[in-house]
Amino acid sequence: MTDEAFRERLRAIFGEEAREHLAQIDVGLVALEQAGGGQRDALFERLLKVLHTLKGAARTVDEIELERLCHALESMLGAARAAGLSATAEQFDLLHRAAAAARQVVDAPALRSRKVAGLLAGQLETAAAELPAQVAEAPLPDEAPAPEGQNEPDAPPDETEPNRTDERIRVDGRCIDSIRAHAEGLLPVELKLRHHVDELRALAAGIATRRREGVASFDDEAARLELACAQLATGLENTGKELHGVRARLFEAVLETALVPAAAAFGELPALVRNLARGRGKQVRLETLGADVDLDRRVLGVVREALIHLVTNAVDHGIETPDERARAGKDPAGRIEIAVSQRDARMVCVRVRDDGAGIDADAVARRAGVDAAELAQMSEQQRLQLALRAGVSTRTEVTSVSGRGVGLAIVADKVAASGGQLVVGTVPGAGASFELLLPVGVASLRALVVEVDGHRYALPLAGLEAVRSAAQAAVRTVEGRETVLVGGRVLPLVRLAALFGTARPGTDGDQGVVITAQAGGQAFGVLVDAIVAEQDLLPKPLGPLLRRVRWFSGAAQLGDGTLAPVIALEDVAGRGLAGAAAAAAPAPAAGPRKVLVVEDSVTSRLLLKHILEGAGYAVDTAVDGLDAQSRLRTGRYDVVVSDVEMPNMDGLALTASIRATPATAELPVILVTSLQTPEQREAGLRAGADAYFTKGSFDQDRLLATVRRVAGMEAS
Repeated sequence: MTDEAFRERLRAIFGEEAREHLAQIDVGLVALEQAGGGQRDALFERLLKVLHTLKGAARTVDEIELERLCHALESMLGAARAAGLSATAEQFDLLHRAAAAARQVVDAPALRSRKVAGLLAGQLETAAAELPAQVAEAPLPDEAPAPEGQNEPDAPPDETEPNRTDERIRVDGRCIDSIRAHAEGLLPVELKLRHHVDELRALAAGIATRRREGVASFDDEAARLELACAQLATGLENTGKELHGVRARLFEAVLETALVPAAAAFGELPALVRNLARGRGKQVRLETLGADVDLDRRVLGVVREALIHLVTNAVDHGIETPDERARAGKDPAGRIEIAVSQRDARMVCVRVRDDGAGIDADAVARRAGVDAAELAQMSEQQRLQLALRAGVSTRTEVTSVSGRGVGLAIVADKVAASGGQLVVGTVPGAGASFELLLPVGVASLRALVVEVDGHRYALPLAGLEAVRSAAQAAVRTVEGRETVLVGGRVLPLVRLAALFGTARPGTDGDQGVVITAQAGGQAFGVLVDAIVAEQDLLPKPLGPLLRRVRWFSGAAQLGDGTLAPVIALEDVAGRGLAGAAAAAAPAPAAGPRKVLVVEDSVTSRLLLKHILEGAGYAVDTAVDGLDAQSRLRTGRYDVVVSDVEMPNMDGLALTASIRATPATAELPVILVTSLQTPEQREAGLRAGADAYFTKGSFDQDRLLATVRRVAGMEAS
């Protein structure tokens, strides 16, 4: 290994070690600020030890500014301990800024971050000198200086630090990911092998049938061929079982290697809560439980990002000010609890609860733009789940951390993409809760492969409860909604064929299989034609161009090479149930469906208007994006057909605006343009368009078919 490669490797090891130490420093500073007099000595001691270790490690990799910053932090804390005084809130602000600057040097070492670290070190040294301390820096007990250039040993483990035993070693995350990829790659091979075994057995059975029927050409040679096929099938089956065992053991070993404690997701939260609360004049305590529960590294990333958004939401939205809490008879200090627990061998639960004002479900529904008819069909849980939609926020003003309705939508998307579920709960005036049910690992997916109208789909097994035939489930219509009776419960029913738009006329409602599912805090039944198999699959995401496809979270390859879409049960619960109720209810008398045509060319505008009105649609027109925005604010439309190149506001900006506005976020948009390049077409889809085609290939029938498809309607 070259000297340069060695330095890079040493730098990587230092980065991992430093981040662990900085997480302990963040937690320790918050604990010290909140601690009573009897606990301070132990907390001072612990912080000084961690800082001393980090200082030595920084010296090893020549991070002079970081070494000086750690030394200044030691001086500040040592002076406070020696004086027997508590630091003020402003002094703790300085300590937290210094810890954040140290993290910046570790994560993004550059001239600017090192300069900031040096400036803060000077401020800390000045503050330490101003404290009425007996000693400017209190050395650690029985501390001997380390030899120049040599890192001091880690402090002995305690209840706040991970206990690294001899069996635990540092492994480059890229190595883990590479091993994992190879292990995962065995699954499609295993599925193909099973498929070939089935084909071979079918061949052997066909030969046997023809021989029994007395086909003349099948003699003793055919019998020997039949036996050979059967023996080969048995051999392949045994090999497949061995492969399955090897793959399962390999994957379990890889998963074990990739497991990390949930505590790794908690590191920056205490400082985040403390700084957010202080900036908003609030008092908030953060409590964490289940720090030793192990999670997959990739799941940990989902948990970490989700916790940042949820904790930020709780401090900014949920927890009241001390005066407001006092008037409500509450403790002036709010409380946020994060609890991680192992549900079973495959699932882990992360629950975030606060004791704030709770969630106003009606206000959420209003901000989501849900009309009264749809709202009447929704349960309380479905109304709460609307808070997870992009653009929905109960804040009336936008602040630096909230008000745009983005944070909770990000959490919902991340959880769904990992194959998990997110359930919202609230007690008005007493707080809110967010429960994340996540797989321990996100590589393979145990699923039911089902058939719906000749197509195969994968249903995640984690969200399923029971299976009944349609006849056993007793499909009935209650108050305009189809229901099933399962286990003594009357549950709403979703016909997947109708939901996906593949239902054929005359389908018998008593045929098929009803699968009871649970998602979004809702129990419901889904009707499929048949269950094909239960097996492990390797799901892949759909990609950015298909991010607006409803009902599906990804796709997985089956043994015969075909792709099966993975059904997103959260989508079915959140939108499918309301759609099923609307479909089952008698349709009120209504006029023609309305289309808004946005086109700056008079000729094109009149042509589109003529075509659509001839097909029975009511059509309004707008001359550009700004004109369209004005019409969308005052009228309701079923679909927008827009040109791309227009003055004032083009079609891409208009589409992005429609998607960002809660009242129109789900409004279908079709872009019609003369632009031809793949990059330009991709830009339209990325802006959020549901369909896109060029004027050069313009076809009247295709336009009408596209309008009906994206809007889910027929011409009146």
